[in-house]
Formats: sequence, structure tokens, C-alpha cells
Amino acid sequence: TTSTTSTEKSNANEKEEKENPPPPASLSMAFLITAVLPILIILILSVYGDYNSPIVPEDDGKPQKMTLVSQQAVNGVPSSTVKTNQPNAKDVRNGAGKTAGNKKIPKEVEDYMRKNGMTLTNNQNQPQRQQQQQKPPPPPPQQTDPTRQHYDNQIAKLRTSFHASPNDEYKALALADALRARDLAIHDGGSAQNECIEIYHKALQLIHAKKENMKQLGQNTNVASAQAPAGTQAFGNLNDELFLPNAGKSVDGLLCAVYAGLGKIYFMANMFEKSVESYDEALNIEPMYLDALSYRASSLIILGRYEEAAMNYTTVIQTDGKQRMFVDAFTGMAKILVAKEEAVPNGWDVIVPTLEREIPNIENRLEQMSPQLQLPQNAGSLSFITGLLTKMHLAMFSYHDVKTKQTKEAWHHLSTAYKHKMSALPKWSAAHEDQRIDTIKKIFRPGFWPEGTGSTSRVPIFIIGFVRSGSTLLERVLDAHPLIVGTGEDSVFNGRLDYIRNKVVEASISGDPTMVPRVVKELAGEVVNGMKDRWRTIDSSTSDEKDAIEKEKQPVPRRFSDKMLTNYLNIGFIHMLFPRALILHVAREPMDTIFSAYKHEFPPGTLDYTSDFPSLAQLYQNYRDIMKHWDEVLPGRVTHVRYEDLVRDMPNVARSVINATGLQWDDGVLEFHKKKQAVNTLSTTQVRKGIYSHHLKSWMTYEEELQPLVKMLGDSVEWDLKTSLANYVPPAKEEKEG
Repeated sequence: TTSTTSTEKSNANEKEEKENPPPPASLSMAFLITAVLPILIILILSVYGDYNSPIVPEDDGKPQKMTLVSQQAVNGVPSSTVKTNQPNAKDVRNGAGKTAGNKKIPKEVEDYMRKNGMTLTNNQNQPQRQQQQQKPPPPPPQQTDPTRQHYDNQIAKLRTSFHASPNDEYKALALADALRARDLAIHDGGSAQNECIEIYHKALQLIHAKKENMKQLGQNTNVASAQAPAGTQAFGNLNDELFLPNAGKSVDGLLCAVYAGLGKIYFMANMFEKSVESYDEALNIEPMYLDALSYRASSLIILGRYEEAAMNYTTVIQTDGKQRMFVDAFTGMAKILVAKEEAVPNGWDVIVPTLEREIPNIENRLEQMSPQLQLPQNAGSLSFITGLLTKMHLAMFSYHDVKTKQTKEAWHHLSTAYKHKMSALPKWSAAHEDQRIDTIKKIFRPGFWPEGTGSTSRVPIFIIGFVRSGSTLLERVLDAHPLIVGTGEDSVFNGRLDYIRNKVVEASISGDPTMVPRVVKELAGEVVNGMKDRWRTIDSSTSDEKDAIEKEKQPVPRRFSDKMLTNYLNIGFIHMLFPRALILHVAREPMDTIFSAYKHEFPPGTLDYTSDFPSLAQLYQNYRDIMKHWDEVLPGRVTHVRYEDLVRDMPNVARSVINATGLQWDDGVLEFHKKKQAVNTLSTTQVRKGIYSHHLKSWMTYEEELQPLVKMLGDSVEWDLKTSLANYVPPAKEEKEG
């Protein structure tokens, strides 16, 4: 059978990756594990966790919050902050319990140490073992990420409630929505996605049954039991129910909301075709349902169906003319116009006249309301208006940057966009950022990694680097190989890192010198299995029968790439778990990298601060600093790939990369841009074009405007880093220039 064949393939591949047992621990290793490692790992708990922000759809999972704020704010009436159960954004961004410049171990770590018989000396802030008799086994490792704790606690309660009433569609939907919100906030390889999808389908089953009963009784299924909030725009269709609580929606409105939510979780799971299908179900009920139209267009862009996406965005822009709840339609349309202007009837005229008319009006309103918006209770209104203006100005930047080539106008819109954006963000903590890097460098020194610890598996391939460094191109090259699969930026390893750290701490204080090697190997196996499970889920979601048949003929992958770029902070842990795994560092000309990072808006998180020169410069300099550190303490461990070499010498670089994976060359690698593969990054439209070099040195178009940033970077504006792939020789300089 097919399942038997797949199992045989999997067993054959796993046999090649069979791991050797670790050698006996030496006395020095025992001392390291029992005395030094606990101290170092515990200190790490206070400096990690703020950078895990991959590219994800900009949907906070709570449209009611967005609407109530947006309607009142755009109309000139500041709203009170809409209360949510989510952690305070500022606390999460800066790390709850951590203070910039404060080297004191966080409270949660102290609590952990006390539970495990550890205390702090008065003079060195270092843990010591207390002498105990018959010390009980340590408790299960606890998650120290406050955001993760919040979501998991909330979901546990909702899950219990749903299981107690499995035929309650509202409890099912509450659980599914919470799982989707967690998946958006916690990027751990999609651990909540399968359950979320399953519960959404259960909710749909219950709601459809309810609809059938109502139809048999002759009752209307499109009449809501509640009214839309006062002052919100009246659409005259099910869009009027967009921001009602679920219990107040009509049955048809509830179905639209559930299909839209299901489409979003499919999107997050990289099941883009299924995502479109879910939105289509919503549109079959209400053809003008804006939530489905807007997010359907996002999925279509990734699938390369630009004409359809443009039609959806056009409908959203024209229909959402008063509230501008779905402002991403402007930036989404701009992305299509940059990639393929002919896909949009009337081209840039679809959005430019509207933006030129509305931006001044909204900015005048913002100025008039400024004193009121600065009040804490109106933070929601301020955030919405500044976010609206940010998106609009960014769309106008794309227009002038690509279409008119008027650099002064383009820069005006880009800089104004980020002026608005930064006005609503917490102040950047430079001291905290420096403390993080300094602490990592002090912890991960030669001798940190116990001999014989770690998995021998080469299954994971880690791609790291600064954002906008060209990593997507490298991932697609790898993914074009029949035995390699790109799993994107929703990192299984990174999502488990908090758990991994705690398990290592627990093992290191056990007193058993063999415990750490055994636990580390188990943890590595869990990461590999998680990557394989994620691939199986995505691979099985194909709706095209012909593609499904072709996939059955393909071999089981033997390598999985993880493109969480900010794992450059976590190389110490990657090396501990996977000392033989390939780590590919993509590096691009500094100013090209930094300008590209500056002009692209990222999802909320630390990368918000790439929109401001001082914080962007610090982020980049610290990235360079930590990469230099890894090269010093783990010489040769990281393989560097210059993006410019990849673009200019693709055949040779690609062969060297595949050789580094330990796999045989496949000619299909060089046709990566032809492979039917959905790409979910900011580089989606670029990668579909294949290799192009016209963007090299693109920052010089704005050389004058970027001079303050150049000065802030100092020596970091240059980087004489060379591709370090084995046996790779870059072409001569004159050949490059030719």
C-alpha cells in the first residue's frame, strides 16, 4: 500500500541518519555538566526570546478590537482602549521581568532555582547547590515565556469547556480562535495548527446543522441577534456583522467568520490552496465579505495568481471606503503593481488618486486629535490611525520608487510612514539590546559544549542572517532539490527553544553526568520529528489530484531547512543539539541589506525597530558582532554564503551548497523558480522572477538620504566576508563586473 511504501522509504532514510551513542563522559565533562552548565544556561534565560518574529500575516485575530477603534478614530472621535486578555504589548516586546541594564537574574529563574535546591551567593549572583537529603525528582520543565504561558493557560480552559459541551458551536469557535491567535503569536512550527483546523471544522459542522434546522422551520439565517456598534459603517450585507461577538451574529454571518478564520490558519500552515478554498466558501455565502476578500488576495499573491488578487483588492478598496478597516489592500495592491503592473486594470490609478486624497485628510484629523490621542485610554485609536497612515505612505513610496522614479517624493513617503509608525511604539531600549549580546558572548565560550553531546543527525539545515539578506533565494535553491524541503520561517527548533533550555537545566542539575548528553539527544530527535511532521501535514494538504499522484512518486525528504534568520542568536544551542547540522549564513552587502530592511515593514515585534535609523544601526552592528563571536569560538562551524556570489555565480554556488548538505547534485536545482512552490515571505514576488542582479547596490538611489545611517554604522558599512563553502572559488573580479 501507499502507506507501507512511505514507511519503507522513511525507514530507509532514517537508517542513514542513525545516530551513534555518545562516548562515556569524562571527569572534566562531569564537572562541566554538574557545576558550570547550570549557571550558564540559567543566565541565558534572562536574555533570549525577543527576536522570534518571522514573517506572518498581519492579522491579530481580533477584528472586533480593530473595528471599534478604527471607526471612531477615523471619524475624529478617540475611543477608549479596547480591553483584551493579551499580555501588555510593551511588556512582551521588552521581555516581562527584564530591565535594560539590569543584570539580575529574573524572578521566574530564581523561583526555578529554589524549586531545584539552588540559591544565589550574596556576592557573585551565581547559583550554588544546597545540600539536601533525599532530594525529590525535579519538576517538569516550565515554560518561561510569558506570552506562551498566557495563551496556553487560556487555551487549556477553553479546551476543557469545549470538551464538556462538544455540541456547543460557540465554545468550539472560542477554542479555535484562541488556537489561531496562539499560532500567530508563538512561532513553534505550527504546533497548534492541526488542532485549530480540526476544531474549526467541528464548528462548521455544528453551525451547518443549525442552519439546516432553521431552514426546515422557515427561519431566516441571515438576521443577526445584535446590532453593529453605533457609528460603524453600514454595508447592507453580512459585513455589518464583522465586528459583532460570535453570539450576536446570524448563522450566515457566523459561517462567513468561521470560513475566514479557517482560511487564515491554512495560510499560516502554508496550505495556501486550501486557504483560498475556505475564503471561497465564505464568499459563496456573502460575495462582498471583506475579510475573506482581503485575505484571499494575500494567498493568491503567494500562489502567483496576481490578476485574481488584484480583483479582490480592488473590491475591498472600493467597498471599504469609509472605515479603511482593511488598509492592507493598499500595500497588497502596491506589491502586485510592482511585480506585474499589467495584472491590474488601470494600473496605479486604482490606488494613487485615493491615497493622495485621503492621506492629507487623515493627517489633519490626527493633528487635531493629538492631545486626546496621547491619553493612555486612547492608545488603541492612536495605534490604528498611525498604522493606517503607515500603510498608505508605504504604498505611495512604492509608487514613486518604482513607477515615477521621483526619489525625493518616494523618500518623503517612506520617512513619513515610519514617523507615524514610531510615534505609537514604546521607546527602543538600546541598553537592553547591548546587554543581550554581551551576555550571549560571555556565556558561549570555548569549553561550553560538553564533549560527546548532541545528535549526529544532519537532517536540519539552518539558514541564518540579517533580515532582507537574500535568504529566501537560498532556501528556494535548496527546496528545488528532490530530497530537501524548505519549512520556512515558522521554526520548529526556535519554537521549542524555551522548553529545550529548561530541559537542559533540569538535566544538568540532576547530578548524573550522563543525563545531559542523553536529554540533548532526545531533544534533538524531537525537533527532527517535529520538522518531519510539519512537512507531512503540509504535503498532504494538496487539493490537486494530479499533484497528489506526482507526490506519491517522489522520495521522502532527507533534509529540512529552517529559515528563522534570527537564529544567529541561537547558534550556541543549535551546535549543542546538532553539532553536525549545516548552518548556512547568508550575508549581503551591508547597505543593501540595511536599506532593504528599512524600507520593508515587518510584522509587530523587535523588527518594528528596523524602521528607525538608531535602532536599525544597533541591530545590525550587534548582528555583526555576534557573527564574529561565533566564528571565533566555533571556527568553521558556520558556513558563509555571500548573496552577491549566489546571484552572480548561481551554478557553482548552488553545487557547492548541495555538496555541503551531503546529498547528490540534481539538475532541477537550477530551475528553482519554475517549481510549483508557494513562498511565504516578503520576497514572494521577487523569487518568482528567478535570478536578477539589478537590485545590487540599490541603496545608492537614496545615498544622500541614507548618509546619517551610514555614519551611525561606522566601520560596519563595509564587510569583507567571503563565501566559505568547501571547494568554492568565486569568479575573478573582472568576470563579476562583466
